[in-house]
Amino acid sequence: MPLPGEARFELRPYVTVQERYTSNVDLTPDGPGKKEDWITTVYPGISFISNDARLGAELNYRAGFNFYAHESDRNYVSHDGLVNLRYNPDPRLTFRLRDFLQRSDDPRPAVYGAGQAGYQLTSYQGRQRYWRNVFEPAVDWQFARESTIGLYYRNNILRNDDNALYEDSTENYVGPRLTYWFDQRNGIVLEYGYTAGDFDTSADFKGHRAYARYNYRASAMTTLFVDYEFLARDYEDPGNDYVVHAPAVGIDYRFSPTLSATARAGYFRWDPDRGNAEDGFNGLLSLTQRDRVTTYTLTLEGGYREDLFSADNLGFARYYRGSAIVNHRLTERFSVGLIGIVERTDYTQFSRKDWLYTADVTADYRILRWLTVGARAGYGEDDSNIPTACYDEWHAFLTLTASYNVF
Repeated sequence: MPLPGEARFELRPYVTVQERYTSNVDLTPDGPGKKEDWITTVYPGISFISNDARLGAELNYRAGFNFYAHESDRNYVSHDGLVNLRYNPDPRLTFRLRDFLQRSDDPRPAVYGAGQAGYQLTSYQGRQRYWRNVFEPAVDWQFARESTIGLYYRNNILRNDDNALYEDSTENYVGPRLTYWFDQRNGIVLEYGYTAGDFDTSADFKGHRAYARYNYRASAMTTLFVDYEFLARDYEDPGNDYVVHAPAVGIDYRFSPTLSATARAGYFRWDPDRGNAEDGFNGLLSLTQRDRVTTYTLTLEGGYREDLFSADNLGFARYYRGSAIVNHRLTERFSVGLIGIVERTDYTQFSRKDWLYTADVTADYRILRWLTVGARAGYGEDDSNIPTACYDEWHAFLTLTASYNVF
């Protein structure tokens, strides 16, 4: 919860006005279908936060009244809602519940959380309106100083207004997890996950995930680890079942209280029932700095992932990605940022290969205690071997937010 320490309550109504320019409103290839537009959005909202030793709550809702300058028939009302609850009947027992609801037509799914890029890279095209709701309860029991056992559940629902063009889906996932330290130096992490995936047109599947990690704490600054992940996907006909094996070794190192790094190197093998198996590098190199003035995350990574519960539903993919996310506070009121991401994605089940690029500069200024202004400008591109999937876009945002703390 965002308010640690003694009990505290905050109720804050706010209103945000945003002007957005896009040179390619539907993220389509060059041609007559490529259109620019200006989108004006008014977001009235309200947030409530409370926190004490037993109970924490974060509630946030905003509506968005979206007005398109060139095509008024696109005008609509968006919704963003968040419920985040914590309950500790005992200091060692924690119940959590998170629910996120979104109504949007933005082809770039938003990313929420400190240090995130703001929007995900995407191959999704068009401004098709959709609903997404993610419901996530969890419970954790701390049975020793650094040892916990828990259970996590996720219900992830995507519904598109036009499901003839885009895939509706429902994910149900449940996973127990255990973190146990035998002593100050040696510990393990064990996780299992069961997934039931239901799709409107694609084959449904049942999935299993097993993960094990051994940690060796060489010093207060250094942790060495070995991990292994196993995935199994069992599709209904005519789907293609597959399994994934992924062992790796790595190190977590803290240079200082604010500067840390992770290096991991390994291997993965994707083995489908039909077709040839594929293998490749599975690794990560990251450097993260977080202090009062400057935060940054520099990352090089590669491996595999699954696109299963998006509107595209493109399945298993291997990828390579480099990213830099930097934020610097020039003064107490003024901060600037830079975001750059390059990604290569090969979708093994669709013979599709994409190069994805994005670069943005950001700025935020607090004019008054209750009034802030933000700006963002940048470029995004998908260079795909599928011509109809290619796009490029210039975009810019100007945002003004006024808020009032009731208490």
